[in-house]
Amino acid sequence: MVEELRRQQIEAVKEKIKKVKKRRRRRLILIPCLLLLVTGGFLAYQISLNQHFETTYYQLNSEKVDTDIKIVVLSDLHSMEYGSQNRELVEAIRKEKPDLIAMIGDMVNEDDVEFSVIQNLCQELKEIAPIYYTLGNHEGTLMYGRMDSVALDEMLEEEGVTVLINQSAEFTKGDTTICLAGISIEAAGYDKWAKAKMDNFWKKRDYKVVLSHFPDLYYSKLKDADFDLAFAGHYHGGLIRIPKLGGIYHPEEGFFPEYAGGQYALTNGTLIVSRGIGGHGKIPRINNRPELVVVEIN
Repeated sequence: MVEELRRQQIEAVKEKIKKVKKRRRRRLILIPCLLLLVTGGFLAYQISLNQHFETTYYQLNSEKVDTDIKIVVLSDLHSMEYGSQNRELVEAIRKEKPDLIAMIGDMVNEDDVEFSVIQNLCQELKEIAPIYYTLGNHEGTLMYGRMDSVALDEMLEEEGVTVLINQSAEFTKGDTTICLAGISIEAAGYDKWAKAKMDNFWKKRDYKVVLSHFPDLYYSKLKDADFDLAFAGHYHGGLIRIPKLGGIYHPEEGFFPEYAGGQYALTNGTLIVSRGIGGHGKIPRINNRPELVVVEIN
């Protein structure tokens, strides 16, 4: 009788151990599945957010500005459309009532074969405010790096756009004059292709705005330059953004690119880097929605 009871107890313990092991195996399978499910859901949510842009506002002050100026900045559209013929984007810009619109490069793709997206957008936006456009690397490839090169500047000028390729222009509202310089070359080519053309611009006493697609220009060539405000794009906000750390990666710059997105104080002026309003190929944007930049100067 005692032996039978002992045998039953041993069997019960063995059965209990089997159940514990079975539960552990289930947990070992369930936890990765749950992590995969949560990660997949998070990525799907982030990708869905990338289909809708947000508006980022900046407020600046200057003694050179007597009449308030509002600038809308577009960068890195990459021929993306928000609604039919970019209706959502156009209406958002119309609502802001800007004084001028700056397009600072990569509004198209280097392998585009037709340009209806940017043409239609410019046709709509020029009715809202004058457009000033400088080239990014994708426009540069289209115009100078393809066998079937595209005269994109001529196409845009026919739509009433002021294209600034290492050139400057002036915009006046009331008692305020804004001098705009479009620098369409990366830092490596600045000295050879753009520096001499900018001499007259740096001598201006009015409020000076630099439009350039490339952030590297500002930390390697123009960090101490005499401007009031500058814009850049190109890094797409660092693609994946971590709170307090900012953007973590760009294919050209590697990890933690400098000036990935936001407002930066340079020696004499302010740099605002757009996170871009389009995508970046197959690499998803995480915690980094496309943005429309609006700057008010008073």
